[in-house]
Amino acid sequence: MAKQYVELGTLIVALIVVWLLFAFIQNPMALLINSIIAFVILLMLNTILKVNIPINIITVLIVAIGGLVGLLLIILLRFLNVAFN
Repeated sequence: MAKQYVELGTLIVALIVVWLLFAFIQNPMALLINSIIAFVILLMLNTILKVNIPINIITVLIVAIGGLVGLLLIILLRFLNVAFN
């Protein structure tokens, strides 16, 4: 039963990411600014608030593609102890 919720959640997140990418492809400068702001916030969370989210290729790609939404997803998964421990 729980596996179905994970699959449904993954599908919803994928649809949101596709929608965001489509919206940002219309204006690539907005995607760049959103990604830079999200990466700076990720660095500040790690240095100032000591959230200890590992900065590796996976987190960088999620933040670069998803921007602030990707960062919120990483933070949510970190605090739920699902990933990024």
